Amino acid sequence: MTGTVPAPAGIGRPGLLDGTDVPGRGADPSGTATGVAVAGEPPSYSVRGGPGSIHANLDELERGSLLLAGATDEAAALSLRAAGWGSLMAVAAVHTSTGRALTGRTAELSGGLLAISAEAGVLAVAVRTAAHTYREAEAAAQRKMAELYGGAAVVGALGLGLSGRPLPVPLTELALQATPEVLAGLLGLMAPGLGRGYLIASEVTGRAARDDGATGALSGPELLYPLATALGRATGLVQIGPVRLKEKPPPAEDWGQTWTPEGEGSISTVMSHLDLAREAAPGSVQITRITPEGPGAPETVWLVSFPGTQTGDYKDGSGWSTNPWDMGGNAEAMALDSQHVSAAVDEALRASGAGQDDALVLSGYSQGGLHAARIAADERIAANYDVQGLFTIGSPTGEIRVPVGVEAAHLEHSEDFPAAADGRANPQAANRATITVSGYDESLFPEEKDLFSGHAFENYAFHAALLDRDPDVARQAPALEHIAALTAGGGVTRSVQFERVRPGNPRHPLDERPDRRPTGIRPGLMHSVRNG
Repeated sequence: MTGTVPAPAGIGRPGLLDGTDVPGRGADPSGTATGVAVAGEPPSYSVRGGPGSIHANLDELERGSLLLAGATDEAAALSLRAAGWGSLMAVAAVHTSTGRALTGRTAELSGGLLAISAEAGVLAVAVRTAAHTYREAEAAAQRKMAELYGGAAVVGALGLGLSGRPLPVPLTELALQATPEVLAGLLGLMAPGLGRGYLIASEVTGRAARDDGATGALSGPELLYPLATALGRATGLVQIGPVRLKEKPPPAEDWGQTWTPEGEGSISTVMSHLDLAREAAPGSVQITRITPEGPGAPETVWLVSFPGTQTGDYKDGSGWSTNPWDMGGNAEAMALDSQHVSAAVDEALRASGAGQDDALVLSGYSQGGLHAARIAADERIAANYDVQGLFTIGSPTGEIRVPVGVEAAHLEHSEDFPAAADGRANPQAANRATITVSGYDESLFPEEKDLFSGHAFENYAFHAALLDRDPDVARQAPALEHIAALTAGGGVTRSVQFERVRPGNPRHPLDERPDRRPTGIRPGLMHSVRNG
């Protein structure tokens, strides 16, 4: 590193007092970073989330408040018990001086414990209130931002989008939050009551598809995508159905294709698996059985890699699209929480020889990252495998809750339009970090950049090589170190092809299998991307 490059304004995405700029990558003596000339804006990055983030500290404060609340109850119970001892000592005090002394000491103990209980209770409330106040202030600031500048953001985003120019992520997110109100206003001008009817329909479908346990007002994407999916399915434009193995894979012991780590670090290694998935037959995932080399690593790790949206004509003779990664795949991640895909992945892993509680890492690019995050949050998958890692690239995963036991890293570009389709930043937590990169490999774009340049897989690969050379990245996003330890080793790999079939259309396809435990899977977001 020959210098520092601050992350440009806006790259941190919404969040108060978080998203700190970090050192970027300076050029090497030859003026290139990876043998590719870099012109224009120098590549840079920022990291949000991880154990050092504000929100991770808030989580710790809230856990601390629960411990304090427990200490409050325990101290109060001990105080009552000491008071009871005091009553017994009072009887003894009538007969002996020692009894009188013990009575006094017991009273002091009871009073002291009661005081500790009161102080712990006050502190618990104060800590909990402080964390809640911060979160409320952040949410209020974001709502006010959308209220004040949402309409202008919609106009600006439309102008840039129609001209084919890249869209900054914060502008896209702000525009998406305001779009339902803008649409309602336009519809109201067309016909009285039409705008109100649209908002009611959006609210109903949005509430029905919302994450379990989520509260508060619906976000812009939560109002937009469920209704769009429902209308698409009703008109036949969006096709969703069960996903099954096109051909059952043999056990991994019989796979002929070996795997050795490629690239300079964890990000490049995972991306090389994703590249295999992108090059495989349409509708395929890449499954790799890895034997990790590091100390303390699991004996066997399974890595499942999902490609992005695949465009083309995949319809059979009846007009049914058989490729689960077509545009309907985006809708499935939202409307059915990737449950059809989850069932197919489970079947493929079992056929490959994955055992109960084997370690599992999920990765995906674009639409594939949505499915990967959904499966990582699938409690039925967690009941059969030890889901330890999640890595997504250019995926709108802000609506998805990742379990605390899963180390998650998200790689996004500051001008990646599809990655911003969630309308919000990814949640921040100790186990979840987002690495946002900016700048381009200029050799990929000899002319002007367009709306999807920031989403290009090859540009992400360019940044991955740079990030892997910077030790600060893994220190700020420990999830990368964990994923690196799990995927550092040789093994065997195979592409497994899926196909979508016409539905019996169950709401929860896994529930119809007797060896599965029922659970709820949370909804996601539909987004439109070009083929990775």
